[in-house]
Amino acid sequence: MKTSAHLIAILGLVATLAGSPDLQAELREFTDVKGRKITAELLGLNGKSKVNLRMESGKMVTVALERLSAVDQGYIEAHPAAKLTPITVPEQALVAVKEWNEKLQREESYFINVTGQRAFRRSIKKIHYDGFASGLWQYAVVQGPHLGVLDAKGMAMFGVSRVGPPELQAGSDAPIFLAGYGTGDTAYVQYLRKDGKPFIKTRFAGGRPFNSERAWVNLETADRPGGNGQGNGTWTLIDYRGNLLHAFEDLVVNDFSEDRAGVALDIRATEWAIINTDAEVIAEGPFRRVGRFINGAAVVDGRLMNRDGEWLMEEKGEWQIERRYENSESDAVVARRTRRIPGKPRFGILRRSTGEFIADVPDEYYVDRGFFNGLAVVRDLKTQNFGYLSRTGNLIIPTKFSRAEPFKGGYTHVSLEQLYDRAVINLAGEVIWKARLQHVAVPEEKPEEKEAPDPPAKEAVPNK
Repeated sequence: MKTSAHLIAILGLVATLAGSPDLQAELREFTDVKGRKITAELLGLNGKSKVNLRMESGKMVTVALERLSAVDQGYIEAHPAAKLTPITVPEQALVAVKEWNEKLQREESYFINVTGQRAFRRSIKKIHYDGFASGLWQYAVVQGPHLGVLDAKGMAMFGVSRVGPPELQAGSDAPIFLAGYGTGDTAYVQYLRKDGKPFIKTRFAGGRPFNSERAWVNLETADRPGGNGQGNGTWTLIDYRGNLLHAFEDLVVNDFSEDRAGVALDIRATEWAIINTDAEVIAEGPFRRVGRFINGAAVVDGRLMNRDGEWLMEEKGEWQIERRYENSESDAVVARRTRRIPGKPRFGILRRSTGEFIADVPDEYYVDRGFFNGLAVVRDLKTQNFGYLSRTGNLIIPTKFSRAEPFKGGYTHVSLEQLYDRAVINLAGEVIWKARLQHVAVPEEKPEEKEAPDPPAKEAVPNK
């Protein structure tokens, strides 16, 4: 089969009808190379060689792309979402869940697989939820009963003793773990490999996880933020070998993403610049706020800027991006129109990597945080229930949940009709796992009050 660049680019959830998200996605008869047919709607590609379909029953099935007819492949290639950057979803994601165990008479944490079954039997006291690590989805930080690291098969990579580090974090783009030891002036951090041995032998007074093969550290106790009257502290940039690259004294710094980071230019962190991994200035600014670089662009002062420091949106143009949407992923970001236009909704969807307009967001929906795995949590302002909006502006999962979280690794946590009725759903909205209820606790839980949407946000202080 001839693989098209357009075809590869449509990973993620998409809707098959443009326009109002009240419209349902199109049911279509797909045919395989042997002439067998299935009626389903397109959800998107699964990797580069498979496609996810949602059947009339609501069940998601995955079909090899090369097994579909040439007509179906052309339909997928011509889909309006084809121009969007692919979404990376792990092939064997594991989802952390917690529920009441009747036998043990306590809440229990464990991992489920893509079918909702328990992935392995290992007893776990607590799961660190940022944990099946860092986009790699190969390692998790857990307590069982003490801190340690598991691989995706439930095998312990290394454990931490009772007197070991009280803190263990996974790096965002490599299996490197930041371990914190001790307290007070004697506290220090060290970077560990996936087997628990030192990745860098040097012990630092403080530090952050690696990103883009760079990490920020404090060399001495006095260098920590707030230490010995030092204010923001002294942050020194290191590479994978532990080499010291550059120090920023008494300044706030952001972690790297896509080889770029924002650094403050003044003690109050009111002015910012953007640097690369060699600590060279890419964009001088000064800027009021610098977000993370995702899909080749960051939200800077409410506008999109690429990695070369070039603006992708006009100054005082039609759109402004509020702080709560700046970390939206999946090559899509929610933006607010800077002025009211009759007949136009207040919010819209822009392509993050280019700044071009994709679709409007109807005023009856409030978007929470932005797009993750191609979907954004939305609240129906009439029913106060939650659902999921696609990057092309379609309501792909109806607003039927009392609570909903952003997707991660193709799965997410929701509450069904009641807040305590917890479940995990896949990209089709199919419930793959439902928690057993702790009956004693159910009457004691009170539904949380639904909050009205936040007003348009003003520019806030930079990231700490």
